[in-house]
Amino acid sequence: MTAPLDLDSMSLAEQCEAIWDATLAADVADDQDRRAEPLIRLWDGYWRLAGLVCSEYRAEFTWIDNDTGTALIELPLDDPLSKWVWQTRARVQAGEGRNVHITCDKAPGSRWSGRLIDHSIERRADGTQVLTLRFVDDFQHCKSYLIWSNPFFDASVQIPRTFGPVPGPARWALKLPLFLNVMREQSQAHGWQLPDDPLDPASWLGAVGLDMSQWSVVVAPTSFAEDLAAGTLWATPHSRFKYWYDMARDILEDAELSVRCRRWLEGDPPPWPGAPKLRHGTLVIDIVNTSGYYSDTSNGGNPFDGLVRTVARFSEDFIDSVEEAIIDPVTPAEYLEVGQRRTQVSTPFAVYFDSPTSGVETSKFTETASTAVQIVTGGASMPGVAGAPPHHTGGAPATRTRRRKPLGRCPDGRRPGSRHRGRPPARWGRR
Repeated sequence: MTAPLDLDSMSLAEQCEAIWDATLAADVADDQDRRAEPLIRLWDGYWRLAGLVCSEYRAEFTWIDNDTGTALIELPLDDPLSKWVWQTRARVQAGEGRNVHITCDKAPGSRWSGRLIDHSIERRADGTQVLTLRFVDDFQHCKSYLIWSNPFFDASVQIPRTFGPVPGPARWALKLPLFLNVMREQSQAHGWQLPDDPLDPASWLGAVGLDMSQWSVVVAPTSFAEDLAAGTLWATPHSRFKYWYDMARDILEDAELSVRCRRWLEGDPPPWPGAPKLRHGTLVIDIVNTSGYYSDTSNGGNPFDGLVRTVARFSEDFIDSVEEAIIDPVTPAEYLEVGQRRTQVSTPFAVYFDSPTSGVETSKFTETASTAVQIVTGGASMPGVAGAPPHHTGGAPATRTRRRKPLGRCPDGRRPGSRHRGRPPARWGRR
């Protein structure tokens, strides 16, 4: 690390030369960070280091916003890590667990983490044997959390029958049910039980608690006041035993929010200010606003006047949105700090549009056609109203025509099946 320069003792030419040299040095450091090899590590089922991936033929890691990404690694079959992964029974008997985890760290601060879903051996035409590993990232955990109607009670006591609705800013409103169900899962895994007197509020402190030091999954907190001050779009999530992802997917899309899942490893900074001591390998789930569409960001401009900062507002129909320009925008204080090089959502350095003269090499735009315009759902009808048709009828009643085999008549001329008054029906058959 170079010592700071005393610009006051330099002439104007020397100051300009020193600033130029510092700029070139920063560019070289950035280029070295981009070219640096990523740190790929494999971990056992209890997040103990198994080894570093250094001899891979191929390595691909994919992030998908608000969905599960994948990773693929090809290793020589004679690599020690390949033998360790392939010998599943030996790993289990050695107390290393069945699962295999992976982390990929790339400067500056990006980390992809996930779990092995399958591995296969391939013999290629040139005689080499390759072990192919496929992983899914930790976002998959968000798809497995069921929103219990009452996460504080046993499965046999779910009153009321629905969770919510919970009105509030979308980040807070979505984190609340996720945190409660994570707490239910983690607390039960460590011996949590209902208190002897559930109606005594003091007994809940000892029964529930918030000691997250042994939790495998935690939710980064966001207070109601903090989310309200951030200008996050409001939502009213509710669920009747839905998965959290199914409940949150449309809200995340409408509010322009993104779910971030990151593994906390020993030596990392705290996942949030004031975070408690976490267990090595804990999954931290957070919801962030990287768009600023409904708060403050840039959605256009020109090379002469620069980027125009706008904020989106809903129109009168509460469906469409309109963009309003901010007359007197405020520059974020972080931009005035020496060494601060990250872009803020409210004031991005650049916005890349797809055009013949832009720097975008490849792009893809998908438009999904509309489908149904009306959906009606419901359960049993209220008293006094005709109920739905029985289940065995297949839904709504319909007119059906069924052809019968022609039958003959009785000897006395009557149709088969008609009533014969005064005497038993005569035998009949085909003519």
